[in-house]
Amino acid sequence: MVRTGSNNEVLIDLQHLKKVYGEGHVAVKAVNDVSLHVCKGEMVAIMGPSGSGKTTLLQMVGGLLRPTSGEVFIAGENITALPEKELPRIRLKNFGFVFQTPNLLAALTALQNVELVMSLSGHNGKASRKSAADMLAQLGLGARLHQKPAQLSGGEQQRVAIARALVNDPPVLLADEPTANLDSQNGRAVMELLQNVSRQKGKTVVVVSHDMRIRYLVDRVLWLEDGRLRLRFAEGMTVDPVCLMVVEKDKTLQVVDYEKERYYFCSAECRREFEKSPEKYKEARLSSRE
Repeated sequence: MVRTGSNNEVLIDLQHLKKVYGEGHVAVKAVNDVSLHVCKGEMVAIMGPSGSGKTTLLQMVGGLLRPTSGEVFIAGENITALPEKELPRIRLKNFGFVFQTPNLLAALTALQNVELVMSLSGHNGKASRKSAADMLAQLGLGARLHQKPAQLSGGEQQRVAIARALVNDPPVLLADEPTANLDSQNGRAVMELLQNVSRQKGKTVVVVSHDMRIRYLVDRVLWLEDGRLRLRFAEGMTVDPVCLMVVEKDKTLQVVDYEKERYYFCSAECRREFEKSPEKYKEARLSSRE
């Protein structure tokens, strides 16, 4: 079991969690006997290669997917023992969700998108509208309340999604690849925003990500490989020295040999940027070996 080593209150407690798809010789263990404690106010990143079970694990934590076996305790309550009809209440009470795409309703303004989530929990009227507006203002969107998603940048849309996840004041924020569709600058801003949510608001944040930059902002990085948690960098993975995204060596065609070292890149654009001034990116190469 991976533990924080602190005396903080345990908010998420996973016990021998498994998720198996299929049966017999074609069965796939997407998550295989994962046990984990995450404390109140802690920020944890779960990283690993594609298909390692990261999203499946996150969905089980959030009550979106039932495990094949094992238990999920949230604030001491075993949510895996609850009937299906109880899970929407549990999700609304305990979790805010942020996904790879913001999933905003195109016909609604930023303010209305956030208000909608409040209405699902029974909060309506002027008070809920003010709470939604205040949350958006805290995230730097005070001047964009009445803009629809098409009028917002990708980074602004993701901030609206984070406001929507936080407006009902859940103790846990679950984020699945929240920076995957953003450029470097907006991706960094969103990651720092998630860090502030944990530090300043005391939220427990669990992030699934391929973005290596996030490891400098979280309390712990956990590697998921073949459905199991590891305390090391996954085999066959490295870091693109330009954008610091995790790269699977055998799945990229963007490779450069320089001074007896091999560098791997997530895209041709990053490879070309490296080739302009390779010396500039040596430090990133060294840090990827940690």
